Amino acid sequence: MRITVTGATGTQGGAVARLLTERGHEVSRMTREPSHPNDVHGDFDDPDSLHAAFADTDGVFLMTPLSGPAEVAQGKAAVDAARHVPHVVFTSATNAGRGTGIPHFDTKAEIERHLAAHHPHWTVLGPAAFMGREGPVALPIPAWLKLHVVAPQDIATMAALAFEQPARFSGRRIDIASDHLTGPEMAALRGTEFVEVPMAQAERYSTDLAAMFRHFTEIGLDLDVPALHAEFPEVGWHSYAAWLTRARTPQLPR
Repeated sequence: MRITVTGATGTQGGAVARLLTERGHEVSRMTREPSHPNDVHGDFDDPDSLHAAFADTDGVFLMTPLSGPAEVAQGKAAVDAARHVPHVVFTSATNAGRGTGIPHFDTKAEIERHLAAHHPHWTVLGPAAFMGREGPVALPIPAWLKLHVVAPQDIATMAALAFEQPARFSGRRIDIASDHLTGPEMAALRGTEFVEVPMAQAERYSTDLAAMFRHFTEIGLDLDVPALHAEFPEVGWHSYAAWLTRARTPQLPR
């Protein structure tokens, strides 16, 4: 199976591209500046390049860049360019379609709606916050609040399963998290400290991210982690502790 992966130079897209390759798929990494044999040129602001990047592919892993209001137009252009592709897997955010008021969640929700309306075979994955491994855990959330977190490898496995088992995943929106724990619990596993950042400080840094953490604190996310893991046991979900061990273990050359 040939699959085009967007965002393949980043954490999430890179994990997807590596795993798909390990599972025997032919992977094309879409990038604005191709530099490797498997790279294909594609620019979210250039619809013609998207059509070329998605030509003759069996699937597209779509991850839109966080670029403010432009993200909606970019995402819709990518969906339109991929209408002929047998399966599109779009990575969004947990609960993005629930009118959270979080700017970058709402833009992804608009792309989700366009995808569902204009493509016959799609899957939406809604990852929780990425796991981190270094430095203090500094977040604008109270110490008692449990945060949903996800390992990039688990996103990659869900994406791979969606491409390999389209009948099981087509037309589904699935929020995903690997673990659910407090800031102090994460800090303890990392051997560091938890720092509760004042919301005013977070606002000065990014009103978008501040809105997200305010939503996490005041409303919370609706995600049944045990049920998710029971439905997809083959993912081999990483606990935060297990992911830290894996992330810190030197990997032998393949």
